[in-house]
Formats: sequence, C-alpha cells, structure tokens
Amino acid sequence: MADENTPAEGSQDEAAKAAAQAEADKAAAAAKAAEADPDGELLKGARNPDAVKNAIQAEREAAKAAKKAADDANAALEAERAKVKSFEDRDKSEQEKAEQRATDAETKAEKAEHKLLRLEVAADKKLPAKLASRLVGSTKAALEADADDLLKDVKEEDKVSLDGGARTPAKVPEDMNARIRSAAGR
Repeated sequence: MADENTPAEGSQDEAAKAAAQAEADKAAAAAKAAEADPDGELLKGARNPDAVKNAIQAEREAAKAAKKAADDANAALEAERAKVKSFEDRDKSEQEKAEQRATDAETKAEKAEHKLLRLEVAADKKLPAKLASRLVGSTKAALEADADDLLKDVKEEDKVSLDGGARTPAKVPEDMNARIRSAAGR
C-alpha cells in the first residue's frame, strides 16, 4: 500500500518544489528589474520630490515582495523537509526510532551540562552573567582560563555588584531628645 501512494506523493512533492522555485524566481526577477533600471527611469524625475518618493516607495514594495517570496519559499522548503523526514521515519523500525531518541537526548544533556559548567565558572570568577555565554572551552580548566582572560578585558566598574542593593544605613541619634531635635531640623 505504501508503494501505491509513493508515486502520487512524489508528484505532489515535485509540484510543491516547482511552485516554490517559481515563486523564488519571480522574486529574484523583480529584485533584478528594480536594480537594473537600464533606461534610467528612476533618474528622470530626480528633481521632482514626488517622483523620488514614488521611486523609493516602488523600491520598498519590490523589496517587500522579494522578502515575502523568499519567506514563502523557505516555508515551503521546511514543509518539504518535514515530509521527507516523515517518510524516512516511516520506514524505521521501533528500535531505530528509540536509538535516535536516545542519541538526541544524550546530545541535549551534553549541551545542558556544558551550559551549567560555563555558568558555574562564571559565578566562581564573578563574571557578569551576560558574559558567561562568551566562555569557550570543553573542560573546566579551559573555561576558567578563558574567564580569567575575559575578566582582564572587563573594566572594574562593569563588574556586577552582588550586594543586592544593600547600603549602609543612615546614622540614627542615640537618645530620643537627639532624634526629636534632628527631626525638627535643629
């Protein structure tokens, strides 16, 4: 039954690819035509502000159309990739699917562990949290060395103060009479 659907699905894939390619070709042609302007029509009205405004507006519309066509082509391409993946996955056995999920989970765990290690090194070195993502290295020692190099480049005033905003309290007079005089402004 899968063999009966394959030719029809293949022709649908080819039709979708052809449509996406046609849209991309139209966008490229529109962009090329706007850039070329062999007759110099854009320059004819250069002294007329309305003509310049209209030319700029036309250029913007052509750019928007080209961007929309490119976005549509990218969306169609992603849809086609998803279809191909589903066809590939359809033929996999349950064991292969489980192995793929395990590999994906291991990769995700490794990335999370590395991110945690970078954040730990940044916290240990009192490196601002926004700079933690700039640390490069696969081991803790390499990350610490990179953090030391990065700290040399960071100015003293750029370091984050971790005191939570606590400041020294205002001086309070010791006895009640002094407090009253202080409140009265004497």
